[in-house]
Amino acid sequence: MKRQVGIWMDTNKAVMVSLSDGKEEKILTIESDVELRSHNPREAKPGSRTGTVLVDVNKKMTQRKNQQLREYYEKVLQSINPDTTEIFIFGPSNTKKHFEKELKKHSLFCSVKLVTETADKMTQRQMIAKIKKHFQHNGIKS
Repeated sequence: MKRQVGIWMDTNKAVMVSLSDGKEEKILTIESDVELRSHNPREAKPGSRTGTVLVDVNKKMTQRKNQQLREYYEKVLQSINPDTTEIFIFGPSNTKKHFEKELKKHSLFCSVKLVTETADKMTQRQMIAKIKKHFQHNGIKS
């Protein structure tokens, strides 16, 4: 049985469509908790002092965003069935490329065929159609 997963991904959410032998099995939407722009009352200042230590506010906000992204990627990874044979990741931002790197780090997905592609924002029906078309097109070549 061929198990394929298509994931449309940006910083706000991931829409995952699982196919089993080319037939739609389930659709899952995973929301991210990544703060795109958080307000910091000391934002106008390049840093602030806590006692004798100078705290870089921008660095702290970047670290926070990176931690939130890692948690988001982990949620998506946990939603992928371990016996998946092919994964197709697409979306408008660089999030898909960073997720691809995280995916390659996991031993479960080392042997999985992985394809990434840039795509614009889409409706859910457009996403499903693109995923099905991608896997049908690649199934003919193999």
